[in-house]
Amino acid sequence: MSTDDQQRFLSHLAAGLIKETGGDLPIETLHLRASDYLDLDGDTVTQLVEDGANNGIYTLDRDSDGGQRITSVTPEGDCPTELAAHVDALTASADSIDFTILDGVGESVEQNLIDTGYTTFGELHRADPEDLTDIPTLTGSKAQLIVQQAGQHVQVETKIAEDALARYRERLGDDTSGSATVYSITDVDQDVGDPLAVVDSSMPVEEATFYGLPILEDNDHPHIVRKRDMPTRADEVIAPKTTTMEDVQLDTLEATAMKLARGNRGLRLVGPHGAGKNYLLKYLHYKTNRVLVSVDADASMLAQDLLGISTVNEDRIVVFRDGILTKAMKHGYTIVINEVNAAPAGVMMALQKVLNQNVLTVKESGEEIIPHPAARIVVTMNPPTREYRGSEPMNAATRDRFQTIFFDYMDPQDEIDFLDQKYNTSRQRIDRDSLRRMVEFANATRDNETWPTLSTRKLEDAIDWYDLGASVRGALKHVVKASAETHQNPDDTFEKLEDT
Repeated sequence: MSTDDQQRFLSHLAAGLIKETGGDLPIETLHLRASDYLDLDGDTVTQLVEDGANNGIYTLDRDSDGGQRITSVTPEGDCPTELAAHVDALTASADSIDFTILDGVGESVEQNLIDTGYTTFGELHRADPEDLTDIPTLTGSKAQLIVQQAGQHVQVETKIAEDALARYRERLGDDTSGSATVYSITDVDQDVGDPLAVVDSSMPVEEATFYGLPILEDNDHPHIVRKRDMPTRADEVIAPKTTTMEDVQLDTLEATAMKLARGNRGLRLVGPHGAGKNYLLKYLHYKTNRVLVSVDADASMLAQDLLGISTVNEDRIVVFRDGILTKAMKHGYTIVINEVNAAPAGVMMALQKVLNQNVLTVKESGEEIIPHPAARIVVTMNPPTREYRGSEPMNAATRDRFQTIFFDYMDPQDEIDFLDQKYNTSRQRIDRDSLRRMVEFANATRDNETWPTLSTRKLEDAIDWYDLGASVRGALKHVVKASAETHQNPDDTFEKLEDT
């Protein structure tokens, strides 16, 4: 395709997108759509826009963050036949409101919605579903679905702004201004609660445990994992999707709970990024009223970071300040050390003694601590596979002190269900067919040793780009490029993307 043809294609696509959004068009959005409809890369789009601006095709401006935007377009020539259907689809929703494209909305229901005062998808998306149940044939579940689906037809910038404002309002302080929430684990000297079956010996064991892990009494500890800390859908906390470990035929949630219940050794969770290791732990601690503290290991970590250090207080007296491991062992917390194989030898030795002898020795404070019975040590790491070739293996002496649970990627259907639950709560951000296409492509990358690997977490990034206006292909292409290591070529995946 010649440069002139590329410019003609791009200008008509940009004009359609501006009409669809009803406002300015961010250059990033044009990049993503162009990669899908026209197979143009970002550099080519940038150059075409710059050249077009110089020739009067595009009018450009910058937003408050410095991002470049197209405010108007004078398309070049006639709309290419290959693009006409796409542009018609983009502009149709801008020209008229057609509520009948929503599931469960026929012509009579549409007229009732309009008569009730809903004239835009935005108004319908912001409606209380209960208010819609006064319309004949609309049940509560149908009304909820209509409100969610309407969100897919609201301008992208409006949706993002509404979400951002909702999150901000949740964090308003007592003076109704935004404020940070600061937690200091090491400043809290409070034990976790005792097991419910100990507090009330008459309580049946099955009611006082979760997969064998004792549920603790909620003693208002400030760092117990709470419902507000968890993603929800329909006001219910979303349970982790789990996999079955092939050799032992145990579910990862069940196995983790039972190993934590035994507590006789440390626990090592091994799995790829985004396989759900940390979320599963957080969910278990939410269900059992426990405190979960985590730290990311790296080469700069010192044993003092875990054990503690002497410091001078405000009265100029030298005092010992407990580290996060010491605090956890004293008060019954679970400490999680992520990417533990990145920790230096001194840190690993501090862990080995408490795991081997069930005693934590803190030389600087002169203490020997027999851990609280609820205290647990968990470490996480990536598997020794090609995509984590830069990770150091755990030495045998340390590895032998841990029980190991292996995590794998979810089954495709479970992964679709999990992402659907997580991202289509307050509004529908992505339809299930698009989720299916994303998950199918991600699984293809996991099976090909030369491609960048897309984890569940990377798919969450792709969903975010899709929600901003990218197509499925454009969002995946962008995330593949962002995930590529130096020895990988993201272009190798593009042929598969064309089938997505």
